[in-house]
Amino acid sequence: MLAAGIFSVAQVGDDPVAHASEPGPSEFNSIFAPAYQLPDPAGMSAAAASGKELVHSTYKYLGAESAPRATNGLPYVGNKLACTSCHMADGTQPNASPLIVVAKKYAAPGIFSARENALRDVPVRVNGCFERSLAGEPLPVDSQWMKDIEAYLGFLATGIQPGYTHTQVPGQGFPAVAKLTRAADAVRGAEIYEDNCKSCHQEDGSGVWLADEKRYRYPALWGNNSFGLMSGMGRLSTTATMIHGTMPRDKVDVMDVSTRLSQTDAVDVSAFLLSKSHPYNNRFVSDWTGVGPSGMPNWLTRDSSASYDFTMPRSDAGVATDNPAMPPMFTREQHIYGPFQPIDAALKAARNARGYP
Repeated sequence: MLAAGIFSVAQVGDDPVAHASEPGPSEFNSIFAPAYQLPDPAGMSAAAASGKELVHSTYKYLGAESAPRATNGLPYVGNKLACTSCHMADGTQPNASPLIVVAKKYAAPGIFSARENALRDVPVRVNGCFERSLAGEPLPVDSQWMKDIEAYLGFLATGIQPGYTHTQVPGQGFPAVAKLTRAADAVRGAEIYEDNCKSCHQEDGSGVWLADEKRYRYPALWGNNSFGLMSGMGRLSTTATMIHGTMPRDKVDVMDVSTRLSQTDAVDVSAFLLSKSHPYNNRFVSDWTGVGPSGMPNWLTRDSSASYDFTMPRSDAGVATDNPAMPPMFTREQHIYGPFQPIDAALKAARNARGYP
């Protein structure tokens, strides 16, 4: 699971573990159609080609074994992952959080994020992944690395077809997974991992590292080289959708929904992964603070499966509040594993009491 993308924009890559039956761009286009078609790589600029390489092998160029360092002396990639560890096929695979419309979706001035209490344009969105998913440091927005990544994202966005907007492109994000009415079962998830994931990602979740390429064939799923707890993948609500949409990598047919791991299995194996350790950075404990453009406090919209600050919401005689003098309304375990409906209901009731939907 979480295997790094091994495709180019134009053709299936030559990675030795690629399967002949795996779909390539022509099949991808049938999912994206009619609103989007992967652009001809012949039109890719040198900057975009460099950005594609950065996306493909992020740790190789910006990790601990490379020369670049942030102003605090740390590498820009704090684990050993690449952008394609989640955004498969170099960001072109449908239903695998493709990068194809990022340049349009996050065009300046950007989209407001209640989590960050800020507008996120393309550089901010990219740096969010560097800091959270890659457990690293933000790229200087005027750096050549950022410019090249933006160039690649811009190139991908040229595939939006005339007469369509980026919102009409199908296959974005990961397929939805329904929230269970029970807590996710990490013990059952361990059995699912044994049967479906261990053969690629190893018993200890360390993955398969390609030392000569300085990238993962199969990424680490926990430990210091895995995704950060403060990333989307650090929340069960996201992890389950990623796994359901794309795994098991050696068995799933992108074109055949029936080959995916079931939603329930994806939820439980996600619980198993999240029961393990992941990089943590306390710079994000202030997530969902502040007030959004509508005047609504951001904490009222926080993701119920974000566990790194489980103290929110707090309980004032059973009513959700952000008063730091009050105790947490739910345990950290419930924020990790669920059930999430009580948390969502408490936040909704608090919004409604303040006149927000």
